[in-house]
Amino acid sequence: MAIIHQFPQYSPKAAKLWAEIPEQFQEKILDNVYCSYCQHSVRIVNYSGSIVSGDLVLKGSCAECGKNVARLLEGS
Repeated sequence: MAIIHQFPQYSPKAAKLWAEIPEQFQEKILDNVYCSYCQHSVRIVNYSGSIVSGDLVLKGSCAECGKNVARLLEGS
């Protein structure tokens, strides 16, 4: 399955929190999202970021199988 990659979209607050994370850690976060279908850590693609209860939530697709995945980054 060919996956077309899109630029991430963030809410304004999510963009601010994401920008505060150093780039090398951003890449590690994006490469370490658990996919329940593949049963291991994968890269998240075509994701968006939002704030839920003060935490940054990235929702997107698994780079391997294309199923939905999410990553929660605690805000505090």
